[in-house]
Amino acid sequence: MPRRRLRRRPVLAGALERYYTLVKDRLSLDATPPRPTRTRGLVIVPLGGVDAVAVSALDAAYALGDEVVVVAVFDAQAKAESMRADWARWDPGARLDIIDSPQHALVHPVIDYVEQIPHDDRPVTVLIPQVEPRHSRYRVLENQRGFLMAGLLSSHTDAIVCLLKLELDL
Repeated sequence: MPRRRLRRRPVLAGALERYYTLVKDRLSLDATPPRPTRTRGLVIVPLGGVDAVAVSALDAAYALGDEVVVVAVFDAQAKAESMRADWARWDPGARLDIIDSPQHALVHPVIDYVEQIPHDDRPVTVLIPQVEPRHSRYRVLENQRGFLMAGLLSSHTDAIVCLLKLELDL
């Protein structure tokens, strides 16, 4: 009589099943979740000037949180003073914090700022405006710092990161 061979589940299939079971348990997929809690959030918006981008970004920021802080990074004191004067004239109701960056860096000073700003255990959202021409042939002409900043903020901080697409009719 031939010996009956037991079929064993492949090791990979068993590991995958265990993983998905753990995910289901951790996400409580079979249970009714508790109601969401409403908190008052802090929204940080990196900007380089007072312009149409700033208007759109602040409109969106105020929709996301009750406190909005604009952070601007400059490598020259004259540029920083010009931004302060423009900001005071406009007076949009958000605090302006200027970071001095003599190394001409933009992304890492913003990340450091987000890591260090006191937020009193409130959620922090970073809203990054990103100008995008409608036609793809012009998109390569826009810098990609917003995408780089979003990726690094996501991996180095616990902030919620939002990209605000500002489409230009070009």
